Amino acid sequence: MAIRTPAHVGPSASVPDTSGGAPESTFMPIVSRVEAPIDARELRRLQAIAACMVKNEPGLSATDRFRIRAGAGPSTHPRLVIGDGSEIALTKDHESAAYQYRLSLLARQGDLVAFDGDPHPDFERYRLEYVGDGPILALSPGRVAGTHRCPLADRCRLDRAVFSQIAEATRRNGGLTIVPHIGLGSPWRLARAVAEATGLDVDVMSSPPRLTRRVNNKLWFARLVPNILGDDAIPPTYSAGDVATLARNIRTLARKGERVVVKVPDSSGGAGNICLSARDLADVPLAEVGDRIRELLRAVGWRDRYPLLVGLWEAPALSSPSVQLWIPSIADGPPIIEGLFEQVLEGPDGLFIGSIPAQLPKPWQSRLAEEAMRLATVLQLLGYFGRCSFDSLLIGPSYASSTLHWIECNGRWGGISLPMTIVNRLKRGAAEFIVVERTDDRRPRWSFADTIQALGNLLFRSGVRHEGIVLLSPVEIESGRGVQMLAVAEKTADASALADRALEILWGTPSSRLAG
Repeated sequence: MAIRTPAHVGPSASVPDTSGGAPESTFMPIVSRVEAPIDARELRRLQAIAACMVKNEPGLSATDRFRIRAGAGPSTHPRLVIGDGSEIALTKDHESAAYQYRLSLLARQGDLVAFDGDPHPDFERYRLEYVGDGPILALSPGRVAGTHRCPLADRCRLDRAVFSQIAEATRRNGGLTIVPHIGLGSPWRLARAVAEATGLDVDVMSSPPRLTRRVNNKLWFARLVPNILGDDAIPPTYSAGDVATLARNIRTLARKGERVVVKVPDSSGGAGNICLSARDLADVPLAEVGDRIRELLRAVGWRDRYPLLVGLWEAPALSSPSVQLWIPSIADGPPIIEGLFEQVLEGPDGLFIGSIPAQLPKPWQSRLAEEAMRLATVLQLLGYFGRCSFDSLLIGPSYASSTLHWIECNGRWGGISLPMTIVNRLKRGAAEFIVVERTDDRRPRWSFADTIQALGNLLFRSGVRHEGIVLLSPVEIESGRGVQMLAVAEKTADASALADRALEILWGTPSSRLAG
């Protein structure tokens, strides 16, 4: 048996469609949508950077603690999809619950999907009738006594009945591929346990856990980018290992700009971002600055873990581009840029409300792609595998006089990469889409069944209606916290119109900020 990183899976690989259709690639693009080749000289420079990083941290891509060795041959195994963000710092319970439904849309007939509790029956009917996937095997592992939050993969491992179901499916199919939201420790522990129990191969569709943790850390990324692209490729950024350093760094940056941001570096989605007005800090003693920030961070769930990132908050930005990639193993070719998107941000704190295909001038699209390809190539050389995206900012009064700054890396299934993959699978022809993620506790609660009925013919329906709305989760809708959905059409403007009509039906307020 072997627990394997899927080094054999690449853009030309094919995952069988167990529903009876022709084999297809469920996760990986076949071709790059944006070309950004790297010449031999630049590749040698990037190889030297990666070699130095490996020398400085030899265990960066190590998997020996999980007894993993490389496998060979294309994976033909069913998948166990685990949409869980609980290992990401500051993730709220309702956010982690939403991940499981979003990732469940990747599952095909016969796949296993882990849920925290029983799966939502109306969402499962929606998945079957509208998205067009076959029945899945839902797993509902029990909670672990004495723990506030135990990762879903660990609960699958510790629940005897659920683990037996996983082991039985693995034996019946000759192996298993685990598809986690993020490949931190728990999916690898589960893979090891299944492989040991069955004596069969178990793939984990992720990078090794230490590298995954590094890639998703904003401070690590802030050190990586200057090594590859130069010191001017990131905004002014400091690391603070204690409260005194934190206060000094804030004071230093407050002299350089109007706003300063403190970030919990291993959080996501802006959960650990605290924005401060430089004007409000001008006459405040350093000790009080530190105490104030600690109080604000503790209010969002921070538990006095350092280091923290302190940076200049560059807003409003001319644009907030995101580059979406698939990074295969080196043997399967270079990283693949699937798309350039612009994040739509709202309010002074830059709240993410959605994404649209990038409407940037061609020179900027080329530069974004070229720099992202350099970053992705180094990650690939370090052993990174799977979904990846880079977030950036264009700062300046116009495109003719802008500065490009890279902000963070998302080494996991994200708010754009997941909808993009769903669209790639559902649409056989040309398609554009926009992502809508509205968060507002003042919204009325809707039942998911009523939402489906209200949207009616606006909903995408596989084999029937080839453009429309795809709902990604019932959690936000039923709790009154908002909605996560995507709108698919042949043109971006048509997708934007669909999204506006859906928001008007649900809440009477279209989202003109998402207009294409």
